[in-house]
Amino acid sequence: MMRIDPWLVLGRIPPENWLILAVCTLAFVLFYARDYRRWGALSFASYFFGFNFFLKIVVMYPFAWSAHNIVSTTRHFEAILANIDTALYLTLAGFVCMVAGILIARVTMRRAPLGCRIVYGIVANGWNSGGGVVLGLGIVAGLTLTMFALGFQPLVARSLVFERAELRPIYNLWSQIVPFVAAAVVLYGDTRKRPAYIALGLAIALLGVLGGNRTVAVLTLMQIAVMMCMPRRFGNLPVMLLGAVALAGAALSISNLRGDTEGGRPQLDMIRALLYGNNLSDLRDFAWILTGLDSVDFFWGKTYISGYLSFIPAYMFPFREQFGFGRVTPVLAGLDPAFHSGLRPPIFGEMYVNFGLPGVCIGGLIYGIMVGRIMHWIVDALESRAGANGYIPQYVVWTGFLVLQIVDSLVYTPSFYGVYVLLALLFLGRLLVRVGGPRG
Repeated sequence: MMRIDPWLVLGRIPPENWLILAVCTLAFVLFYARDYRRWGALSFASYFFGFNFFLKIVVMYPFAWSAHNIVSTTRHFEAILANIDTALYLTLAGFVCMVAGILIARVTMRRAPLGCRIVYGIVANGWNSGGGVVLGLGIVAGLTLTMFALGFQPLVARSLVFERAELRPIYNLWSQIVPFVAAAVVLYGDTRKRPAYIALGLAIALLGVLGGNRTVAVLTLMQIAVMMCMPRRFGNLPVMLLGAVALAGAALSISNLRGDTEGGRPQLDMIRALLYGNNLSDLRDFAWILTGLDSVDFFWGKTYISGYLSFIPAYMFPFREQFGFGRVTPVLAGLDPAFHSGLRPPIFGEMYVNFGLPGVCIGGLIYGIMVGRIMHWIVDALESRAGANGYIPQYVVWTGFLVLQIVDSLVYTPSFYGVYVLLALLFLGRLLVRVGGPRG
């Protein structure tokens, strides 16, 4: 077993970065304390800032310095270390601009965002129905059976798509639809106080385990927890922390069950896998990507064009095969894209790869304005609901996540395929509204 002196590792971190981490930690604690008093232990905003930025960036930065990362990064570790501070500074620059955008949205927003109003109307009046539940279950069952008929195997389905590119569309479709249907079924049961439907929805989310996909299983459960806790102002922090530990264990278990060896890199044991593996490695992945930008120019929007055209399978369109962000990142990192699904930098990573620091700042500001409008609408909707014609609170939060998915995909395109799937599901929801009529 590799033994590493933690003080030697921590001593390599520049003193000014410890000050940055301390300021960020204090800012998050003050934010969370204020948010907790208003919304309880788990809200849309605390999930957004806590998981995407505080945990993945501030908490994980010191661990990125550890030589334990050699197991996951092999010979690339020293080159990654040379860029880890640059990755931190670029991420913080994007974060500051994003926060500025959120504040601008709070001050300037006068009307509810059109996208939020449209999506809410569809999910609250269409998918919030018995017909929606039946339709969703039928789609998931049909896709799952189709996957097995095509030769997918439990736990290794994700690795099979690397061997057979023609199977990727069906797997990607399944991976996008399962979280949507799981949330729809859980909220249908929650709003009607029918535990059997909640259990059924959670079981659907756990189908992600069969597909070997952490995102489908774990992030879906995290977001469902926000949808159920925020409207209730759920304040039991120990229970929430216990749930977070359980979800982290589930993510690591999925990795171990599927024998995760992406790019030939073996999976670590449970604890070190969380700290030094590929579960929370966004900042390290960004630094890894930066190692390849020394010898190439910025991509000037090519990865965005490729992502927005994701309705065309990559094997049918050479441009997408070459410039898809999921293929560009392993190439920049010196990995083989045929056996690696791509590195996952923070949300500002693709902005930098395409447009450099100006892209991070301008893109971060625009992104913050869009996210700020979503957050402001959620708060207004939850606080203003009244009477039979008011908002259904759980569906307000779900709407926020669905619109955020679209916004995230606009600036980070590997997941843009999911936007087309979501639009198709919203179209089906609109048909359900026409068939069943509006609901309160």
